[in-house]
Amino acid sequence: MNEPYWLFKAKLIPRLPFLIAEAKKIRDSKPSLPPLSEKLVLNGGGKRILVFGESTAAGVGASQIETTLAGHLLNGLESEFTVYCLGKNGLRVKEAVDFFHQNFWNPPLAQEGIALFLGANDCFKLTKPKDFYGQLSSLIDLFRKELSPSWVYLADIPPVHLFPAFSKGMKRQLKIQRHYLQKEMAAISQREENILFEPISLDLNENFFSEDGIHPSDYGYQKIVEFAIKGLRDSQLIKI
Repeated sequence: MNEPYWLFKAKLIPRLPFLIAEAKKIRDSKPSLPPLSEKLVLNGGGKRILVFGESTAAGVGASQIETTLAGHLLNGLESEFTVYCLGKNGLRVKEAVDFFHQNFWNPPLAQEGIALFLGANDCFKLTKPKDFYGQLSSLIDLFRKELSPSWVYLADIPPVHLFPAFSKGMKRQLKIQRHYLQKEMAAISQREENILFEPISLDLNENFFSEDGIHPSDYGYQKIVEFAIKGLRDSQLIKI
């Protein structure tokens, strides 16, 4: 995967009609699962943490609020934090600043930490790595200015190349696209102080995914949060 991005895109062009047709077939054949945590506050301790992002932040695939990312995070942090959650299914990084301004609580309250879950839709839509870097950097700058977080957890892009709903051909292309965007996330974390990015390392067995073969199940969300909390503790960004 060391070839320049433009060459990857050029090679992909002949395959695009087939991949688009497959994506439409998947959308038409899979159940449409509702978001459970698009905008909510789960009351815990005096510290505040924001979960922000795409369908994982929005709780698509979970069976109840308690088993969304936000719910598991509240429980995993032993209720020392009040968890704010703002998510939208299908959100891309370029849309995140406007989404924040249009939907965040007013007046905005400072947050101890921010957990960002973004990137899957930028894989599906083939966002250019350079654009992704700039858009994500701008979003983090906005959060620093408006919410004054002590740390930012930059969650790894979901392993889109392992989603059971996709064919081998689609998985192969998504794996390459994801790799390009992961490199940009890693570069941001290395440049910015108190930003944590860790490539996700989980056992993605059949119980990890919900019935649509794309979004996490209750168990999947639990494992994602356990991985995140361990990383934050090991990095001493949180102390519980």
